[in-house]
Amino acid sequence: MKKSIYLQRFGAIAVALLVITLSAPTAVHAQTSKHSEPHRHDSKIQIPEAMRLEHMEIHDGLVRATKMPGQVGDAARKLAAVLDPHFVREEQIALPPLGLLAPLSRGEFTPEMREVLSMTDALRAELPRMLSEHKAIRAATVRLGEVAKAAGDATVERLAETLKVHAQSEEEVFYPAALLVGDVVRARSATGTNQR
Repeated sequence: MKKSIYLQRFGAIAVALLVITLSAPTAVHAQTSKHSEPHRHDSKIQIPEAMRLEHMEIHDGLVRATKMPGQVGDAARKLAAVLDPHFVREEQIALPPLGLLAPLSRGEFTPEMREVLSMTDALRAELPRMLSEHKAIRAATVRLGEVAKAAGDATVERLAETLKVHAQSEEEVFYPAALLVGDVVRARSATGTNQR
């Protein structure tokens, strides 16, 4: 059932990206700054609520697992050590741009949307490191799933599977979508008009 939810979400994002891409003029790729500003908490560009809740659910489940005794708790703490800083950075630069998917797909553009460019430029610059972190997260997630299965802990085993699918969705859909949001905003900024 969870996979069905992810497939529905991917379908909705794919449609939004197609609309945005078709409605945008030629994509403009600017050089990225190595010193892009991090996302500010007072930003009007927000993480989509469904994604924020998903991150919170994964985080809360992992926190509970870190408090468990034995190998399950140990594996969860090792996973948390690599996952927590990664989640923080995602919530600063990778997920907020997705909050513009819906308005951009409707052809809306406001000058305030340019704020997203510091986020998407930072994401583009940091993407190789973030994907490398996913490898470490994936290895720690596999280990957590294995020890949870051996311990007969179906809840933590499901958490590990959820996190595995979540990381894959970020790599295949969310990160590319966030970068495309930046490209569309940059292109629309250059023309100074709404593009439908």
